[in-house]
Amino acid sequence: MSERDQLTTRIIRDEGAWDAIRPEWDSLYALSPSPAPPLAFAWMRRWWRVYGAMYGPGGLRVLTVWRGTILVAVLPLYLHSGNIRQLAVRSLRFISTGEAEEEEVCPEYLGLLCLPGDEAACHAAVWAEIGRLAWDQLELLDLSAESPLLQAGALPPNAQVFSRGPSYVADLTGGFEAYVARLSSRNRKAVRHLLRDGERADARLEIVGPDQSAGAFDDLRRLHQERWAGEGSPGAFSARRFIEFHSGLVQEWVPDGRAILARLWLAEEPVAVLYGFVSSRTFHFYQSGVRLDGGGRVESPGILAILLLMQALADRGVTALDFLRGPATHKTRMATLEHPIVGVRIQRPTVRGIAHRVVQRAGRIVKSRFRVQTGVRA
Repeated sequence: MSERDQLTTRIIRDEGAWDAIRPEWDSLYALSPSPAPPLAFAWMRRWWRVYGAMYGPGGLRVLTVWRGTILVAVLPLYLHSGNIRQLAVRSLRFISTGEAEEEEVCPEYLGLLCLPGDEAACHAAVWAEIGRLAWDQLELLDLSAESPLLQAGALPPNAQVFSRGPSYVADLTGGFEAYVARLSSRNRKAVRHLLRDGERADARLEIVGPDQSAGAFDDLRRLHQERWAGEGSPGAFSARRFIEFHSGLVQEWVPDGRAILARLWLAEEPVAVLYGFVSSRTFHFYQSGVRLDGGGRVESPGILAILLLMQALADRGVTALDFLRGPATHKTRMATLEHPIVGVRIQRPTVRGIAHRVVQRAGRIVKSRFRVQTGVRA
Protein backbone atom coordinates (compact mmCIF):
# COMPACT_ATOMS: atom_id res chain seq x y z
CA MET A 1 0.00 0.00 0.00
CA SER A 2 1.41 3.38 -0.99
CA GLU A 3 1.63 6.24 1.49
CA ARG A 4 -1.06 8.03 -0.51
CA ASP A 5 -3.50 5.12 0.05
CA GLN A 6 -2.94 4.82 3.80
CA LEU A 7 -5.66 5.88 6.22
CA THR A 8 -4.97 8.35 9.00
CA THR A 9 -7.22 9.38 11.88
CA ARG A 10 -7.80 12.79 13.36
CA ILE A 11 -9.92 13.79 16.36
CA ILE A 12 -11.67 17.15 16.11
CA ARG A 13 -12.03 18.83 19.49
CA ASP A 14 -12.97 22.42 18.64
CA GLU A 15 -15.80 23.98 16.66
CA GLY A 16 -13.60 25.93 14.28
CA ALA A 17 -11.86 22.79 13.04
CA TRP A 18 -15.24 21.08 12.77
CA ASP A 19 -16.72 23.88 10.67
CA ALA A 20 -13.67 23.78 8.42
CA ILE A 21 -14.45 20.25 7.21
CA ARG A 22 -18.11 20.88 6.37
CA PRO A 23 -17.54 20.66 2.56
CA GLU A 24 -15.78 17.30 2.98
CA TRP A 25 -18.47 16.05 5.39
CA ASP A 26 -21.25 17.07 2.99
CA SER A 27 -19.49 15.28 0.12
CA LEU A 28 -19.06 12.14 2.22
CA TYR A 29 -22.73 12.23 3.23
CA ALA A 30 -23.80 12.57 -0.42
CA LEU A 31 -21.78 9.47 -1.37
CA SER A 32 -23.13 7.30 1.46
CA PRO A 33 -25.49 4.54 0.25
CA SER A 34 -27.89 5.05 3.19
CA PRO A 35 -27.34 8.44 4.80
CA ALA A 36 -29.51 8.92 7.89
CA PRO A 37 -30.68 12.53 8.40
CA PRO A 38 -29.12 12.76 11.90
CA LEU A 39 -25.68 12.07 10.39
CA ALA A 40 -25.88 15.16 8.18
CA PHE A 41 -23.48 17.94 9.14
CA ALA A 42 -26.35 20.43 9.54
CA TRP A 43 -28.14 18.20 12.08
CA MET A 44 -25.00 17.47 14.10
CA ARG A 45 -23.72 21.03 14.09
CA ARG A 46 -27.09 22.51 15.05
CA TRP A 47 -27.45 20.07 17.93
CA TRP A 48 -24.05 21.09 19.25
CA ARG A 49 -24.93 24.79 19.03
CA VAL A 50 -28.20 24.27 20.92
CA TYR A 51 -27.29 21.51 23.38
CA GLY A 52 -23.49 21.33 23.47
CA ALA A 53 -22.93 23.91 26.20
CA MET A 54 -25.31 21.99 28.45
CA TYR A 55 -24.18 18.42 27.89
CA GLY A 56 -20.69 18.48 26.44
CA PRO A 57 -18.76 21.69 27.20
CA GLY A 58 -15.24 21.05 26.01
CA GLY A 59 -16.15 17.48 25.16
CA LEU A 60 -16.20 17.49 21.36
CA ARG A 61 -14.62 14.28 20.01
CA VAL A 62 -15.44 13.96 16.32
CA LEU A 63 -13.44 11.02 14.95
CA THR A 64 -12.41 11.45 11.31
CA VAL A 65 -10.60 9.09 8.94
CA TRP A 66 -8.66 10.44 5.95
CA ARG A 67 -6.93 9.14 2.86
CA GLY A 68 -4.67 12.02 2.05
CA THR A 69 -6.97 15.04 1.74
CA ILE A 70 -10.09 12.91 1.22
CA LEU A 71 -12.44 12.45 4.19
CA VAL A 72 -13.25 8.74 4.23
CA ALA A 73 -15.30 8.39 7.44
CA VAL A 74 -16.66 10.29 10.44
CA LEU A 75 -17.93 9.12 13.81
CA PRO A 76 -19.53 12.09 15.64
CA LEU A 77 -18.91 11.68 19.38
CA TYR A 78 -18.68 13.83 22.48
CA LEU A 79 -17.53 13.29 26.04
CA HIS A 80 -19.93 14.15 28.85
CA SER A 81 -18.51 14.45 32.36
CA GLY A 82 -21.14 14.06 35.06
CA ASN A 83 -21.37 16.37 38.04
CA ILE A 84 -20.04 15.58 41.51
CA ARG A 85 -23.29 13.84 42.42
CA GLN A 86 -22.74 11.55 39.42
CA LEU A 87 -19.12 11.02 40.52
CA ALA A 88 -17.95 12.90 37.41
CA VAL A 89 -18.15 9.72 35.35
CA ARG A 90 -16.95 10.36 31.78
CA SER A 91 -19.44 9.09 29.18
CA LEU A 92 -18.61 8.86 25.48
CA ARG A 93 -21.75 9.28 23.37
CA PHE A 94 -23.02 10.07 19.90
CA ILE A 95 -23.58 13.76 19.27
CA SER A 96 -27.35 14.45 19.49
CA THR A 97 -27.89 11.87 22.25
CA GLY A 98 -27.65 12.01 26.03
CA GLU A 99 -30.01 14.89 26.78
CA ALA A 100 -32.48 14.95 29.65
CA GLU A 101 -35.56 12.92 28.76
CA GLU A 102 -37.84 15.96 28.51
CA GLU A 103 -35.80 17.57 25.73
CA GLU A 104 -34.12 14.69 23.90
CA VAL A 105 -34.01 14.76 20.11
CA CYS A 106 -34.14 10.94 19.72
CA PRO A 107 -32.22 10.47 16.45
CA GLU A 108 -32.06 7.06 14.79
CA TYR A 109 -29.67 5.23 12.47
CA LEU A 110 -26.63 6.89 14.00
CA GLY A 111 -23.24 5.34 13.41
CA LEU A 112 -20.24 5.50 11.14
CA LEU A 113 -20.59 7.64 8.03
CA CYS A 114 -18.18 6.01 5.59
CA LEU A 115 -17.31 5.83 1.91
CA PRO A 116 -18.64 2.63 0.31
CA GLY A 117 -15.99 -0.09 0.23
CA ASP A 118 -13.94 1.34 3.09
CA GLU A 119 -16.13 0.11 5.96
CA ALA A 120 -13.83 -2.61 7.30
CA ALA A 121 -10.72 -0.45 7.41
CA CYS A 122 -12.62 2.49 8.87
CA HIS A 123 -14.39 0.65 11.68
CA ALA A 124 -11.06 -0.83 12.72
CA ALA A 125 -9.50 2.64 12.73
CA VAL A 126 -12.27 4.31 14.76
CA TRP A 127 -12.49 1.52 17.35
CA ALA A 128 -8.73 1.75 17.81
CA GLU A 129 -9.04 5.53 18.27
CA ILE A 130 -11.91 5.09 20.74
CA GLY A 131 -9.69 2.74 22.73
CA ARG A 132 -7.06 5.47 23.08
CA LEU A 133 -9.49 8.09 24.38
CA ALA A 134 -10.03 8.71 28.10
CA TRP A 135 -13.54 7.71 29.22
CA ASP A 136 -15.26 5.55 31.85
CA GLN A 137 -18.27 4.31 29.91
CA LEU A 138 -19.31 4.31 26.28
CA GLU A 139 -22.95 4.26 25.24
CA LEU A 140 -23.82 4.49 21.57
CA LEU A 141 -27.57 4.45 21.02
CA ASP A 142 -29.84 3.72 18.08
CA LEU A 143 -27.61 2.22 15.43
CA SER A 144 -28.96 0.08 12.66
CA ALA A 145 -28.18 -3.56 13.39
CA GLU A 146 -26.44 -3.52 9.99
CA SER A 147 -24.06 -0.70 10.96
CA PRO A 148 -20.42 -1.24 9.91
CA LEU A 149 -19.47 -0.63 13.55
CA LEU A 150 -21.18 -3.89 14.49
CA GLN A 151 -19.83 -6.21 11.82
CA ALA A 152 -18.09 -9.43 12.78
CA GLY A 153 -14.72 -8.74 14.35
CA ALA A 154 -15.34 -5.01 14.63
CA LEU A 155 -16.47 -4.72 18.25
CA PRO A 156 -14.15 -4.82 21.27
CA PRO A 157 -14.61 -8.07 23.23
CA ASN A 158 -16.15 -6.30 26.25
CA ALA A 159 -18.84 -4.53 24.22
CA GLN A 160 -22.50 -5.27 25.00
CA VAL A 161 -24.98 -4.96 22.16
CA PHE A 162 -28.60 -4.53 23.25
CA SER A 163 -31.90 -4.15 21.46
CA ARG A 164 -33.62 -0.78 21.23
CA GLY A 165 -36.65 -2.24 19.45
CA PRO A 166 -37.43 -2.17 15.73
CA SER A 167 -38.14 0.71 13.44
CA TYR A 168 -41.32 0.22 11.41
CA VAL A 169 -41.22 0.77 7.65
CA ALA A 170 -43.90 1.03 4.99
CA ASP A 171 -42.53 -0.22 1.67
CA LEU A 172 -43.69 2.16 -1.10
CA THR A 173 -41.76 0.42 -3.88
CA GLY A 174 -43.93 0.39 -6.99
CA GLY A 175 -46.17 3.20 -5.74
CA PHE A 176 -48.98 3.69 -3.27
CA GLU A 177 -51.31 1.03 -4.69
CA ALA A 178 -48.53 -1.55 -4.53
CA TYR A 179 -48.06 -0.63 -0.85
CA VAL A 180 -51.77 -1.06 -0.10
CA ALA A 181 -51.70 -4.45 -1.80
CA ARG A 182 -49.03 -5.58 0.68
CA LEU A 183 -51.31 -4.95 3.67
CA SER A 184 -53.56 -7.54 5.22
CA SER A 185 -57.08 -7.67 3.82
CA ARG A 186 -58.42 -6.10 7.01
CA ASN A 187 -55.96 -3.20 6.88
CA ARG A 188 -56.53 -2.73 3.14
CA LYS A 189 -60.25 -2.38 3.78
CA ALA A 190 -59.63 0.17 6.54
CA VAL A 191 -57.33 2.21 4.27
CA ARG A 192 -59.89 2.31 1.43
CA HIS A 193 -62.65 3.29 3.85
CA LEU A 194 -60.63 6.14 5.37
CA LEU A 195 -59.58 7.49 1.97
CA ARG A 196 -63.23 7.56 0.87
CA ASP A 197 -64.14 9.42 4.07
CA GLY A 198 -61.43 11.94 3.29
CA GLU A 199 -62.80 12.50 -0.22
CA ARG A 200 -66.32 13.04 1.10
CA ALA A 201 -65.02 15.53 3.65
CA ASP A 202 -62.99 17.39 0.98
CA ALA A 203 -59.78 16.72 2.90
CA ARG A 204 -56.74 18.37 1.36
CA LEU A 205 -53.09 17.64 2.08
CA GLU A 206 -50.63 20.49 1.61
CA ILE A 207 -46.90 19.92 1.25
CA VAL A 208 -45.71 23.14 2.80
CA GLY A 209 -43.31 25.42 0.96
CA PRO A 210 -40.62 27.65 2.51
CA ASP A 211 -42.94 30.67 2.80
CA GLN A 212 -45.48 28.70 4.88
CA SER A 213 -43.03 26.60 6.92
CA ALA A 214 -42.98 28.85 10.00
CA GLY A 215 -46.78 28.83 10.23
CA ALA A 216 -46.95 25.08 9.66
CA PHE A 217 -44.33 24.51 12.35
CA ASP A 218 -46.43 26.58 14.76
CA ASP A 219 -49.48 24.46 13.86
CA LEU A 220 -47.42 21.31 14.46
CA ARG A 221 -46.40 22.52 17.92
CA ARG A 222 -49.90 23.66 18.85
CA LEU A 223 -51.69 20.49 17.76
CA HIS A 224 -49.04 18.26 19.31
CA GLN A 225 -49.11 20.07 22.64
CA GLU A 226 -52.93 20.20 22.78
CA ARG A 227 -53.15 16.47 22.30
CA TRP A 228 -50.54 15.51 24.89
CA ALA A 229 -51.71 18.09 27.42
CA GLY A 230 -55.09 16.36 27.25
CA GLU A 231 -53.35 13.13 28.29
CA GLY A 232 -51.43 14.78 31.13
CA SER A 233 -48.09 14.77 29.29
CA PRO A 234 -45.84 17.81 28.70
CA GLY A 235 -45.35 16.87 25.03
CA ALA A 236 -42.16 17.02 22.96
CA PHE A 237 -42.55 20.71 22.16
CA SER A 238 -42.57 21.86 25.78
CA ALA A 239 -38.75 22.07 25.86
CA ARG A 240 -37.14 25.31 24.67
CA ARG A 241 -34.00 23.69 23.25
CA PHE A 242 -36.03 21.07 21.37
CA ILE A 243 -38.07 23.83 19.70
CA GLU A 244 -34.96 25.86 18.89
CA PHE A 245 -33.24 22.86 17.34
CA HIS A 246 -36.12 21.89 15.07
CA SER A 247 -37.24 25.39 14.08
CA GLY A 248 -33.72 26.02 12.78
CA LEU A 249 -33.65 22.69 10.96
CA VAL A 250 -37.00 23.47 9.31
CA GLN A 251 -35.69 26.83 8.07
CA GLU A 252 -32.61 25.21 6.58
CA TRP A 253 -34.05 21.98 5.17
CA VAL A 254 -37.58 22.74 3.94
CA PRO A 255 -36.38 24.90 0.99
CA ASP A 256 -34.33 22.07 -0.53
CA GLY A 257 -36.82 19.29 0.32
CA ARG A 258 -34.75 17.54 2.98
CA ALA A 259 -37.41 18.36 5.58
CA ILE A 260 -41.13 18.05 4.90
CA LEU A 261 -44.05 19.61 6.71
CA ALA A 262 -47.43 18.40 5.47
CA ARG A 263 -50.75 19.86 6.67
CA LEU A 264 -54.12 18.16 6.40
CA TRP A 265 -56.91 20.70 5.93
CA LEU A 266 -60.61 20.14 6.60
CA ALA A 267 -62.97 23.04 5.95
CA GLU A 268 -60.06 25.51 5.93
CA GLU A 269 -58.82 24.25 9.29
CA PRO A 270 -55.53 22.39 9.83
CA VAL A 271 -56.34 19.19 11.72
CA ALA A 272 -53.00 17.37 11.32
CA VAL A 273 -49.39 18.32 10.62
CA LEU A 274 -46.72 15.73 9.80
CA TYR A 275 -42.99 16.42 10.06
CA GLY A 276 -40.07 14.39 8.80
CA PHE A 277 -37.00 14.14 6.59
CA VAL A 278 -36.23 12.76 3.14
CA SER A 279 -32.96 10.93 2.58
CA SER A 280 -31.99 8.41 -0.07
CA ARG A 281 -35.62 7.90 -1.26
CA THR A 282 -36.83 7.27 2.31
CA PHE A 283 -39.08 9.55 4.34
CA HIS A 284 -38.21 9.45 8.05
CA PHE A 285 -41.48 10.26 9.83
CA TYR A 286 -40.30 12.18 12.86
CA GLN A 287 -43.20 13.92 14.61
CA SER A 288 -46.85 14.93 14.24
CA GLY A 289 -49.57 17.09 15.68
CA VAL A 290 -53.15 15.89 15.28
CA ARG A 291 -56.60 17.09 16.29
CA LEU A 292 -57.95 13.69 17.23
CA ASP A 293 -61.63 14.40 16.61
CA GLY A 294 -60.90 15.69 13.12
CA GLY A 295 -63.45 18.40 13.62
CA GLY A 296 -66.09 15.65 13.59
CA ARG A 297 -65.61 15.09 9.86
CA VAL A 298 -62.97 12.31 9.67
CA GLU A 299 -62.56 9.47 12.12
CA SER A 300 -58.73 9.33 12.04
CA PRO A 301 -57.23 12.56 10.64
CA GLY A 302 -53.67 11.56 11.56
CA ILE A 303 -53.88 8.24 9.68
CA LEU A 304 -55.56 9.93 6.74
CA ALA A 305 -52.77 12.51 6.62
CA ILE A 306 -50.15 9.74 6.60
CA LEU A 307 -51.90 7.89 3.76
CA LEU A 308 -52.21 11.04 1.65
CA LEU A 309 -48.58 11.87 2.34
CA MET A 310 -47.60 8.35 1.24
CA GLN A 311 -49.42 8.95 -2.05
CA ALA A 312 -47.66 12.27 -2.57
CA LEU A 313 -44.23 10.89 -1.65
CA ALA A 314 -44.62 7.83 -3.87
CA ASP A 315 -45.43 10.15 -6.77
CA ARG A 316 -42.13 11.93 -6.04
CA GLY A 317 -40.13 8.69 -6.20
CA VAL A 318 -39.89 7.99 -2.46
CA THR A 319 -39.83 4.21 -1.93
CA ALA A 320 -40.20 3.90 1.86
CA LEU A 321 -41.80 5.67 4.80
CA ASP A 322 -39.94 4.89 8.01
CA PHE A 323 -42.06 5.36 11.14
CA LEU A 324 -38.88 5.01 13.21
CA ARG A 325 -38.56 3.36 16.58
CA GLY A 326 -41.19 3.15 19.32
CA PRO A 327 -44.31 1.01 19.63
CA ALA A 328 -47.59 2.41 18.38
CA THR A 329 -50.69 0.71 16.97
CA HIS A 330 -50.71 2.71 13.74
CA LYS A 331 -47.06 1.80 13.08
CA THR A 332 -47.59 -1.93 13.39
CA ARG A 333 -50.74 -1.78 11.24
CA MET A 334 -49.28 0.40 8.49
CA ALA A 335 -45.73 -1.01 8.33
CA THR A 336 -44.75 -3.84 6.02
CA LEU A 337 -41.15 -4.21 7.25
CA GLU A 338 -39.18 -3.94 10.48
CA HIS A 339 -35.53 -2.96 10.93
CA PRO A 340 -33.80 -3.82 14.23
CA ILE A 341 -32.24 -0.90 16.13
CA VAL A 342 -29.57 -1.52 18.75
CA GLY A 343 -27.25 0.16 21.23
CA VAL A 344 -23.67 -0.56 22.26
CA ARG A 345 -22.36 -0.22 25.81
CA ILE A 346 -18.85 -0.64 27.20
CA GLN A 347 -17.97 -0.21 30.87
CA ARG A 348 -14.32 0.33 31.71
CA PRO A 349 -13.04 -0.88 35.11
CA THR A 350 -12.04 2.63 36.19
CA VAL A 351 -12.51 3.85 39.77
CA ARG A 352 -15.05 6.42 38.67
CA GLY A 353 -16.91 3.96 36.47
CA ILE A 354 -17.13 1.28 39.16
CA ALA A 355 -18.25 3.77 41.84
CA HIS A 356 -20.88 5.18 39.47
CA ARG A 357 -22.34 1.73 38.79
CA VAL A 358 -22.44 0.91 42.51
CA VAL A 359 -24.38 4.12 43.20
CA GLN A 360 -26.76 3.41 40.32
CA ARG A 361 -27.38 -0.13 41.55
CA ALA A 362 -28.03 1.10 45.10
CA GLY A 363 -30.48 3.66 43.78
CA ARG A 364 -32.41 1.02 41.88
CA ILE A 365 -32.61 -1.16 45.00
CA VAL A 366 -33.91 1.74 47.10
CA LYS A 367 -36.55 2.60 44.50
CA SER A 368 -37.62 -1.03 44.23
CA ARG A 369 -38.02 -1.36 48.01
CA PHE A 370 -39.95 1.89 48.13
CA ARG A 371 -42.40 0.63 45.52
CA VAL A 372 -42.90 -2.63 47.41
CA GLN A 373 -43.45 -0.85 50.72
CA THR A 374 -45.80 1.78 49.32
CA GLY A 375 -47.58 -0.31 46.70
CA VAL A 376 -46.45 2.04 43.92
CA ARG A 377 -46.37 0.32 40.52
CA ALA A 378 -43.10 0.35 38.60
